[in-house]
Amino acid sequence: MFDGDGPRAAVRLAAAAAAVGGLIWWMNRQRKPSEIGEAELDEEIAKLLPILDELGKSLFFDCTDIAATTKAVHDKIDASNPGIADQLKELWQTRVFERLQKTQADVTARFGCTLEEVVALQERHMGHERVGAHIEGCTAMMYDALAGVLPLLPGAAATEGLTEDKVVEILIESYKLEEKKVKKAMHRARGKQQQVTVQDFDAICTVAKKDATEQALGKAMPELTGRREVFLSALALYLRSSDAFVKRKTKVDDASKPRWDSLFGKPGNGHGSKSKATGAAAAAAVAGQLAAMGLTAP
Repeated sequence: MFDGDGPRAAVRLAAAAAAVGGLIWWMNRQRKPSEIGEAELDEEIAKLLPILDELGKSLFFDCTDIAATTKAVHDKIDASNPGIADQLKELWQTRVFERLQKTQADVTARFGCTLEEVVALQERHMGHERVGAHIEGCTAMMYDALAGVLPLLPGAAATEGLTEDKVVEILIESYKLEEKKVKKAMHRARGKQQQVTVQDFDAICTVAKKDATEQALGKAMPELTGRREVFLSALALYLRSSDAFVKRKTKVDDASKPRWDSLFGKPGNGHGSKSKATGAAAAAAVAGQLAAMGLTAP
């Protein structure tokens, strides 16, 4: 947990874990598995598993984004609002939980269900291996995200060929593509004389990063086209399991991560300028998150 988290934050975290994991045991107790026919149970599992797969993937992308901005948001809060830092961090957690719950509701609605109905099905089938793994995996993703740690996709297995070297290769290519896409979008906006706010820039960077990763992954491993979650989960796994990989990624980030200095009238000329530039997207993301909390970054 974060420094300064109090009992109220712990309660919110427990409540969110219940929502994400489906651990609401009091729901639908009037119909236990033993009271339902085998054929109906099989039908329920056949209906539930595709929903859980889509939920896991959608929550994974949310948690990946949250992990990337949580530490920066907390640092900004500590620097600009130290007197009420604990309250603002709790507010940040609340915003995170609201985002995750909205994602769940949106996904279940696409399957013609309500979130409450899916939770009830999960409760009824807790003993099923994949249902239990989904609950554990989604809860772990949420805790990781709130700790600023890249999450692992629930149930993800090692993918042949997606080695550390291949992940680094894809990462470098995605950085190049991301930079091109962001600059192209910014130049297009300026050509139309459109004002670009920090929130706009954050949105541009988010879309560019997603598209660049998909494109780089599809180029390097065509069999994984459209499966960005597999690459991101492998990246998270290597960052957890190998100190050497962490150092290697840090070097790659320093050398290749997109720089936005030229977009803001700060021509790059050395390491110092790059340090300012690499923080531009992060600063925009933080500003966007704080704005969503009703705050303004100094």
